[in-house]
Amino acid sequence: MANYAYRDKERRYIILANEALEEDRNKSFYCPNPRCNSKLFICAVDGCRKTYFRATKSAYKHIANCPYANSAVIFDDNEYNRATFSFENAIQNLLVENNSKPVMSDSKSTSCGEYINHTLRTIRQIYSMCKQFPPNYSYGNEKIGKMILDDRTAYWYPKGVFGFKIIESCVNGRFYDNDKNEIYLVAPIANPNYHFILSIPDINLYRKIRNMVFENKDKFIIVAGQWNSSKADGRTIKSIIHSNKQITII
Repeated sequence: MANYAYRDKERRYIILANEALEEDRNKSFYCPNPRCNSKLFICAVDGCRKTYFRATKSAYKHIANCPYANSAVIFDDNEYNRATFSFENAIQNLLVENNSKPVMSDSKSTSCGEYINHTLRTIRQIYSMCKQFPPNYSYGNEKIGKMILDDRTAYWYPKGVFGFKIIESCVNGRFYDNDKNEIYLVAPIANPNYHFILSIPDINLYRKIRNMVFENKDKFIIVAGQWNSSKADGRTIKSIIHSNKQITII
């Protein structure tokens, strides 16, 4: 599922699902993933006006491991309050180990099963939001392209990936060093120009994350961090991992 798609194969003209017209209902559109040429069609949730794009034709399915074929990227904009979202604050909260119980939500359900008054908090929530809007789209106080490095936004980062950022990465070859407590990933997926070092001081946390990555080497590793250049060329980038809240598997 996707909240937006492209009208053309070259991916120059965006169409948002909530802006689609009745005349668009039987037209095909292109997946937001630039590596995937699946054709998407407008769908609607039964009993609600909410619309989305989905690959409904067996002849035009997503490629293997396309994020938009994964239920993990489903994001309902109505469930969250974007006005209260600060990307920097959200990432900073992920960088701190917090053993306190989560605050219970006071949201209310609507007749269509939608929720209000939530603020994005988890890395999976933030990642899903980033995948469901175009790179130039703003959410809260930041553009999507400034929040995430993936195949859609790689051109935003010609000199490296620095500061608070989410990366969509994968494993390429040997991915850990037990002597240094480090895990190595590459991104973006289609053209992995950048090498990322996850430095994990806590040995127990390191082992937990290393084993999690090992068991999911064929999947996408999503990491939130405060990134800094580890080499002068800007192609090797490092972040300290303080919490398992900084990582999720898609």
